[in-house]
Amino acid sequence: MLNNFKGITWRYYVFSFLAGLSFYTAALIPFYTNWGHISLTQVQFLQAWLMFWAFVLEVPTGVIADKFGRKYSVALGCLLTFFSFLIYGSFPNFSAFLVAEFLAAAGMALMSGASEALLYDSLKDENNESKFKNIFGRSFSIGQIAAIISAPVGGFIASKYGLNAPMLFTAFPVLIASIILVTAKEPSQKYSKSEKKNYLDIARNGVSSFIHHKVLRSLAFNGILVYTGVYFLVWLYQPILQNLGVAIIFFGFIRALFSLSGMVFNHDLQLIEKLFGSNKQFFNITAVLTTISLLLVAVFPNIITVLMAIVLLGGLGQARFTALNSYMNHHIVSEQRATTLSTISMLNRIVLIALNPLIGFMADQSIRGAFLFLAFLPLLAIIFVPIDLYKNTTETVTS
Repeated sequence: MLNNFKGITWRYYVFSFLAGLSFYTAALIPFYTNWGHISLTQVQFLQAWLMFWAFVLEVPTGVIADKFGRKYSVALGCLLTFFSFLIYGSFPNFSAFLVAEFLAAAGMALMSGASEALLYDSLKDENNESKFKNIFGRSFSIGQIAAIISAPVGGFIASKYGLNAPMLFTAFPVLIASIILVTAKEPSQKYSKSEKKNYLDIARNGVSSFIHHKVLRSLAFNGILVYTGVYFLVWLYQPILQNLGVAIIFFGFIRALFSLSGMVFNHDLQLIEKLFGSNKQFFNITAVLTTISLLLVAVFPNIITVLMAIVLLGGLGQARFTALNSYMNHHIVSEQRATTLSTISMLNRIVLIALNPLIGFMADQSIRGAFLFLAFLPLLAIIFVPIDLYKNTTETVTS
């Protein structure tokens, strides 16, 4: 029992739960527009700003994890995230929000990779590295459960104590998470040179992978185009609900429904694909359903179409994203896995950095028009980058 108390497992579970308590998601857009007094264009510019700095700071923050230790990197990331939420909930102006997003990006970069490495290497010190997959999977589910619980609570907090209150309530669990991780023992394993991130290598190997692998390229671009619709639904459904006169206290339940739907559809992907007839049909039909869901919200904006989009895109959209990742991993050899997946992740961020301000500007002019634009992106994926898993299936990524 003493060894269990000293170990990483319970700390990581608690960390995952506390980090997953996202009270602010319940009324995020009303917070920005009603309390922060900024436009939807500015809201999406903030997201592009966040992604840009997370991209830029990835390598420098990796050095911190290598030099000072993983637990200190993750704990510092939590601390910066705490200050980010604190600033967000205290100063209702765009300049303060830029500072808050920069701190959030630094926090993300400090935790990116370091948290998984902390868990794996700590388990290795305990001779329990074989349990990593199960513990990491459970920690993800715990984080999702925390998000589902906190969303309705956040809606109540926003309606009772003000739109900035959920931001302040979200800050303190993250601070507690940093304290808990600092009490963990720093693992003895160090990163090997091959594990350290080098963006020049990532870019070179990643571009080479895309050039020489048609199936992987189609999976990546198809996935990004369809995922974009799911991503922006999260940002645009709340303005629709506001226009419909839905009370803010209900926003959290709808956000929780999005996360819950994702958990349900991700539970057994093999069964989901079987229900659609084949994996190819699963990808094509879910892309079409994404278009239909967004189109219905654009043409008939009401609570029924919004809820339908939340369930379908939150469930099938997230299941599609998970399945695509699985197939991409199947087509990548082990030596190229980290660099190729990093390249795909960077590509996704670059696309969203470009689209965030554009979609925000469109939404300021017409939210329905923004949904209409987003509805056609999955169709572009089907027409121009169709997924064919039965062609060149023996092909693997080579450098």
